[in-house]
Amino acid sequence: MSDTSPLPPDLPRLQAIATYLQLELDRVRRRMAEVEQWEATRGASARPAVPPEWTLQMDIGADPRPVAVHHQCTMRGARMRQITRRDAIEALATGVQPCAMCRPDRELQVDRGRRPSACRVDSYRVVWGWPST
Repeated sequence: MSDTSPLPPDLPRLQAIATYLQLELDRVRRRMAEVEQWEATRGASARPAVPPEWTLQMDIGADPRPVAVHHQCTMRGARMRQITRRDAIEALATGVQPCAMCRPDRELQVDRGRRPSACRVDSYRVVWGWPST
C-alpha cells in the first residue's frame, strides 16, 4: 500500500466511498439516457439547414428591389429569395451587388461591368427580354 494514497486506510470508510461513487455513476448513466432520448426525439429538425445555393437579398420597402446576390451564404433572413445560377449571373450583370462575405461574383466568374442585352431584374427575379427604358 502506498503512503501517498488519498484514500482512507480503514474498510468502513472505503465502503462508504464506493457506495457514494456507485450512486453518482448511476445518476450519470440516468442523465445520459435522458439526453440520448431527447436527442433522438429532436431527430433531423436539430440539424442545421443547408442554405440555398443562390439567393437574392431584397431591400426593405413597399416596392422591394434586389440589393445583393449570395452564394451558399450564412447570412439569412426574411428578405432572401432563392434563385437559380442563371438568375444570379444576370442579377450581377445588371448591377446588383455581390455579397462581400461569400463573393458570388468570383464563383460565377462574372464581370459586373458588362450588362447582357436581353435581361432585366424585376422585383426578386430576372426577367428575360429587352431592358425597360
